[in-house]
Amino acid sequence: MEIDKNRAQAKNNAYSLLRVRPRSEFEITQRLKLKGYDDSTITQTVNGLKRRGELDDEKFSRFWVDSRMHLNPVGDCLLRHELKEKGVSDSIIEATLSYKAKTVDEYKVAFSMAKERFERFKKLDRRKAMKRVYDFLLRRGFKYDTVRKIIEEIAT
Repeated sequence: MEIDKNRAQAKNNAYSLLRVRPRSEFEITQRLKLKGYDDSTITQTVNGLKRRGELDDEKFSRFWVDSRMHLNPVGDCLLRHELKEKGVSDSIIEATLSYKAKTVDEYKVAFSMAKERFERFKKLDRRKAMKRVYDFLLRRGFKYDTVRKIIEEIAT
């Protein structure tokens, strides 16, 4: 009886987390561990959510990439790092990033961000402004080659 109550509480906690936003299996597992549930309860809860299709790392990673690209765009390097931190497997990350490459033109996104950022630095020395835009794009996780091409294009 106590075991069933414990599992029901774990399931309710997992649903509470999923109501806020989709989560990876790793995130749910970690959060349930923090709440003090034992490993078997966590495993059963996660497996139940997976069976019902409410916990799916592929869907989660696509959601994460889509929301990042719409709200606060970043490059593949940073997306890869964020998904890795959330416990998504390398194969799912690569599949998600190849999906993103088909749907989002990273160059266009980075170029528009660079132009906007460059406008903020109009009063600065041109080289200093270029350096700041360059650093900004690299911090945002865009690839070196992409950043270099954008800086060359803006410089002309």
